[in-house]
Amino acid sequence: MNNSSPFVRSSAFRAACSVGLLLAPALMNAQIDRSKPPAPGPAPVVHFNEHASVELPNGMHVIVVEDHKLPLVSVQIRFDVPPIVQGQQAGFVDMVGELMTAGTTTRKKADIDNAVDGIGATLFASNNGLYASALKKNLAPLMELVTDVVQNPTFPNDELESLRARSLSGVQSRHDDPEGTAEAVGRSVTFGGTHPYGEITTERSVKAINREAIAGYHSYFFRPEKGYIVFVGDITEKEAKDIAKEHFGKWDPAPADATKDEDGVITVKGIGRLESLDRARVPAGVRRAFLVDREGAAQSVIRVSFPLNLLPKDIRAQQAQVMNTILGGGVFNARLMQNLREKRGFTYGAYSSLDVDRFNSSLTISVSVRTEVTDSAVAEIIKELELMRDTPVTEEELELAKRHMMGSFGRSLEDPRTVARFALNTELNELPTDHYRTYLQRLDAITIQQVLETSRAFLHPDKAVILVVGDKERVIDDLAPLSLQNNAPVTQLTEDGERWREPIEKVTDRTAEQVLESHVFAVGGRDAIAPLRNIRLEYEAPMRNGMVRYTTKWIGPVGFRSLIRDSVDLVEEVIYDGERAQFVLPEASGEYTDAALEYVRLSAMLVPEAGYDELLEKSLLVGSTMIKGRKVYKVYCTTMSGLAFSEYYDAETGLKIRTVKDQLFQGRSYTITIDYSDMEPINGLLMPHTISERGGPSGRMVHTLKKVEVGREMQPGFFDVNIPEVEDRPVPEYTPPEDTK
Repeated sequence: MNNSSPFVRSSAFRAACSVGLLLAPALMNAQIDRSKPPAPGPAPVVHFNEHASVELPNGMHVIVVEDHKLPLVSVQIRFDVPPIVQGQQAGFVDMVGELMTAGTTTRKKADIDNAVDGIGATLFASNNGLYASALKKNLAPLMELVTDVVQNPTFPNDELESLRARSLSGVQSRHDDPEGTAEAVGRSVTFGGTHPYGEITTERSVKAINREAIAGYHSYFFRPEKGYIVFVGDITEKEAKDIAKEHFGKWDPAPADATKDEDGVITVKGIGRLESLDRARVPAGVRRAFLVDREGAAQSVIRVSFPLNLLPKDIRAQQAQVMNTILGGGVFNARLMQNLREKRGFTYGAYSSLDVDRFNSSLTISVSVRTEVTDSAVAEIIKELELMRDTPVTEEELELAKRHMMGSFGRSLEDPRTVARFALNTELNELPTDHYRTYLQRLDAITIQQVLETSRAFLHPDKAVILVVGDKERVIDDLAPLSLQNNAPVTQLTEDGERWREPIEKVTDRTAEQVLESHVFAVGGRDAIAPLRNIRLEYEAPMRNGMVRYTTKWIGPVGFRSLIRDSVDLVEEVIYDGERAQFVLPEASGEYTDAALEYVRLSAMLVPEAGYDELLEKSLLVGSTMIKGRKVYKVYCTTMSGLAFSEYYDAETGLKIRTVKDQLFQGRSYTITIDYSDMEPINGLLMPHTISERGGPSGRMVHTLKKVEVGREMQPGFFDVNIPEVEDRPVPEYTPPEDTK
């Protein structure tokens, strides 16, 4: 394999090759151990074109990189613009560039387009500047266009409306694309929705964008004292400086319409209060999980990320890039690729990206996997992060990463614009003047210990943010254990990164009582319920650990008993005599009271709705919504002791199809969803034969009704509650000590 790069093929290199040819006959007779790769030589010295720089009287900087191989010249105008919070107009900053080329004080959009096409040029603008290129003979007319677009844009309203329509279409396209959704929402959960890097353009924010915000942004940030002009190509230093002085040397725009109060708060017309980054976000709290639901999706798009406070000028930035290359930064032998693709076959590709930014850096791991292995893929990602942080990389991994990065660096030097980019980055990021010239030597000197120390400093698997865009019903239960957040371990978000709220439509043609009674009627009516006595129900549910959970329920005229076990081990037994309820666990027993007692009372009824008038304190018809394409009514129920839950009833059939309740277990809050299906008659009463439960501490479980007995005789005392009475003891009086002072 030839590891040399074009930038090291100097005269010295050719001379070394000549010496090698003279020695070739002697070397042929030497013994070579081909089982070992040759020891790497010293890092080559980087040779690239010099750049010249000068500052114009108005503060604008000029950078020139000469390259006379082709008669082409490129011009980049770049302004030092910090990221700002866009707020209710999120997305307006992205419109600035396109609207700059949509019209000036002397040209309409068509005039600009025709002028660019007429000289065979390229010209496009962005929210921090402009790039243009053309043959050298057309540089003069190109600079006329560049100057006009940068200094005199008018941001026409008709073009703004046209761009608004395209942006709204783009928002919808992003909603339809799971990768696009993961990209946008991933940034939001990594940095936070109010962070400049975490804001998401939404339909609402696009509709709120006004021309004044765009014009105010340009007026405040596009100023000569904040700007750079970069020339690259077939142009001399003198020519570039003369052109820069001619077109930008006298540029003195009017002051921006902005004010600054006594606290230093800047307010810009059209934008309002100017909020930029006061400090970089860093990993905080505990590992959290977020989910954007895509019902029925065959794949899950996964992002695992965290923000970093790592500046480009930090000596550890290059070490962190080596770390990222080993973890998953584009090399096929990277750990994520080898684990998730080669070893487990979860995906075609798994990658990590380290974005080192002077305002706020971040590390993101991206992968798309089959829905059924979503939790396994996330668990493996966390494991790889922990392994990278806790154990040294191998010498082979380190050398492979270095060679990859050296090759990428060398290839980048084939483009003359790279030198200009280096010069600009050196200025903007306050890098040492020899930063890029010594890049290879510094890279070659990085050690295993440095990579380990950098990993420990910047990898935070216990504080990572997990985002999954996928089928909620199939992934949420298995995703929850990977979160370290006790309260709501998995947070559901919309495609716009907002906390998901159930869409509810108001219902005025019926009451909660009518909806509940419709269910009683749909299952067979009170006449079908009343004769059913002494019932025994047996359920089975396969579990994630390969075991089976067995649930047996006995329902008598006034009593209830349930027994839950896993294979042969008891999980819980509950006995209710019509007034009191006793629980028996492997390690303890006791009495259920208050809300727990009321829940047992509800469980003791074949059709709880038939007794809601006595058991509930209040039932409220919240409205209607959709579940799996069917319209349902949502009823919110509360009991006397505060037990609360929501029931969903099919608007067409009247049957209950879902219950949602909150449960606290071992200090962790769970939202449990129970779905009822496969309604079949038992002695004339429709009952669900499949009960699916998700969101609880046991994960997803599907209980199947296997056996039903009606009219079974119960042994005397079968529903008796035997709870030892606790003797009341008087509370001793407390006598405070005497004051001895």
